[in-house]
Amino acid sequence: MKIQITGCSGYIAGSLIPALRERGHEIYGIDRKPYRGDELAGSVTGDLLDSSTLKQANLEVDCICHLAAAKGDWGISRHEYYRNNLEATQNVIDAGLEAGVNNWVFYSTVSTLGPHHEAVREEAGFNAINPYGTSKVEAEKRFRKLAEDNPEARVLIIRPSVVYGPGNPPSTNIYRLVDAIYNRRFAMVGPGDAIKSTSYIENLVAATLFLMQHMKAGLQTYIYVDEPALTTRTLVERIYKLLDKSPPSWHIPTGVALPIATVSDWAADLTGIDFPVTAARIEKFNRSTNFDASKIREAGFEQPVSNEEALLKTVEWHLWHEYDETLSE
Repeated sequence: MKIQITGCSGYIAGSLIPALRERGHEIYGIDRKPYRGDELAGSVTGDLLDSSTLKQANLEVDCICHLAAAKGDWGISRHEYYRNNLEATQNVIDAGLEAGVNNWVFYSTVSTLGPHHEAVREEAGFNAINPYGTSKVEAEKRFRKLAEDNPEARVLIIRPSVVYGPGNPPSTNIYRLVDAIYNRRFAMVGPGDAIKSTSYIENLVAATLFLMQHMKAGLQTYIYVDEPALTTRTLVERIYKLLDKSPPSWHIPTGVALPIATVSDWAADLTGIDFPVTAARIEKFNRSTNFDASKIREAGFEQPVSNEEALLKTVEWHLWHEYDETLSE
């Protein structure tokens, strides 16, 4: 199968492309940054908001995987989110439909459903609380319309949670957490009882391949998160243990930490510097993001990597990558 992947130089694509190649697929890519591997049959470097980018790309393909998106918890405006996550998505849809593409895979996010303490499934209503989530909600609606208007279309929407693993960028949550604990810059804010669903990169790629093999006409939507979900305290304690360090026995109440973090927010706005501690990150750390991914498991998918092994591999990669060290024996 010939597959075009937008966002081909991104973190998820970096694992998905080799996995697809191993299964005999011919892969093409589009990204603002050049793709550095040799797995692609062809690629275009350009912005999806620029009409010339998609005109240069090979869209004579069997499937388009749309991964390209704006994502971050600092420094991206609502306008940028909607341009990159909605307008660019519509450009891809329009170009793909013109080229006669019938198979579509769209990486959305559990952020479309908002925070939940009790695990929710795919049927839960949209309840996004930030521009990233709301822009993805609108993008999902465009793919829903595509499926409704084109009876032959097969549209797969995948909603992962926090994606992490070896190679995760420094801006991502688990990278920041491991780095802060290693460098003794971490303080537990809040009681640590928030539930955090995560998606280890190997598991997410395996889930994607599984779902692509079972695509059918119409719209299919799946949450993917690892099981079991962990509390923030459990996650923190496991990282401390892997780093052979003792976790703190105390925590800072959020009511004390938030006013202090607000000062950091003001400084960030004035200087343009992305400070590690912000009020938004404290609130996010203490907000439960709990999701039920039993639908994909009921379809026969088995999570290949356990939470324990996933975290071990990630911390080990981090130590080697950042500090030329390995985990203690």
